[in-house]
Amino acid sequence: MCSCWELVKILKDRGFVPKRSLGQNFLVDDNIRNFILDQADVDNRNVLEIGAGNGALTVLLVKKARKLLAFEIDKILCEHLRRIIKQDNFVLVCKDALKEDWNSYGILPAVLVSNLPYNISSPFFFKLWDEDYDVPHFVVMVQLEVAKRLVSREKSKDYGILSVLYALTHELRIVKRVSRRSFWPQPEVDSAILKGVRLNFLEKDVKKMLKVLLNIAFRYRRKKLYKAFSIEIPEVDWRGLLAEVGIDPDIRPDALSPDGWFYLAKLGLSKLKHKISEV
Repeated sequence: MCSCWELVKILKDRGFVPKRSLGQNFLVDDNIRNFILDQADVDNRNVLEIGAGNGALTVLLVKKARKLLAFEIDKILCEHLRRIIKQDNFVLVCKDALKEDWNSYGILPAVLVSNLPYNISSPFFFKLWDEDYDVPHFVVMVQLEVAKRLVSREKSKDYGILSVLYALTHELRIVKRVSRRSFWPQPEVDSAILKGVRLNFLEKDVKKMLKVLLNIAFRYRRKKLYKAFSIEIPEVDWRGLLAEVGIDPDIRPDALSPDGWFYLAKLGLSKLKHKISEV
């Protein structure tokens, strides 16, 4: 089994240069790698890895998993992974994971494990939430600011759309902060290991309404809630509707709790569906 630095050395010896455009920052700390594996609890389970990179996690995951499906968009890294991993339970897909239907590969339900490329953090979390993939739990390393955003609650500066969405469907925890010195090349920010456990699924109509309302409101996050909605849907009495579910019309979007957003989405389905569908 190769250490993290040995895997980096293989790439360096072959003249590989990490691509900033693909968010390539490779883990070089074996202790962090082992911590991720311990948190993921992948023994004899199907595992999905997004952004396999140089294989720092992959070489350990493949030894523990029942089946490992790994996505990697970089063709040079795909060739590298095929050279160092020969196990029969390893399936490598050299495509953009954000553009693929993970269900089509027949591995779900699966534990998701990733040192997520920095450039796809937000799109990845929206895809995982929007498409309701059967991922009972995940352990993902992301930029520290992204992790803070996901676990934040109302009245916090980090609170936003993803905070609300995941609060309604998952239990999320930052389980470890990771220094930027744990990567090659060294990024400009620290990272964090985020653990998520799926708690429930929302109805499709509720999800759609929730996303529409959140996108409108957080587009104008410094305005009062009723004003934010009134800008894009002026024909609705937003003061009255918000008051109907006990929401103060004068609060700002980042002051409304996830449960408040959920009830507002339910109200929207019953009273505003024909109007909001046009937005």
